Amino acid sequence: MTATLLGADLNPHTLRAAFGAFPSGVVAVAAQVRGRLTGIAASSFTSVSIDPPLVSFSIATSSNTWPLLREAAHLGVSVLADHHDAVCRQLAGPTDQRFASLPFRSTEDGAVLLDEAVATFDCSIHQEIEAGDHLVVLLALHRVSDGGDRTPLVFHRSGFATLSAAELDQAKLDGRINGKDVDAA
Repeated sequence: MTATLLGADLNPHTLRAAFGAFPSGVVAVAAQVRGRLTGIAASSFTSVSIDPPLVSFSIATSSNTWPLLREAAHLGVSVLADHHDAVCRQLAGPTDQRFASLPFRSTEDGAVLLDEAVATFDCSIHQEIEAGDHLVVLLALHRVSDGGDRTPLVFHRSGFATLSAAELDQAKLDGRINGKDVDAA
């Protein structure tokens, strides 16, 4: 049975289920703040702009971690790989155990980047925008790294999944959108 959403009938449970129908990647947002490792997992990460280079993620205004994390000069954003489901759960757990046994590196500016990530971004806060019960955080990019052919962890319908191209017709996937090359200037 399909639920119908009308006006005031947009209850949190139904909204969460509908939002969860859209799969997203998962990132770790982390930094060294006041001499300690601080970080969160977020599934609302997206690219925003090439010029200037910007990305974004959303964080609940009720977050206890964000007030400390926002003090960092630089933030590290690591796109989690398909084998990082336990890492994601760990980053959502008790603050004093979030980085226990996790392999990572820190930049000179304090950004924390996880090893074996699909991609990493060294960022600073460009702007925060209040949006209901969340903040949309725009991040200015300073350095990026592509993790090669690693496959991302996917969050879908409140659970983790992986990508598979096995059932796609590769002949129809020619790297073009509306007949134009994606990388064309």
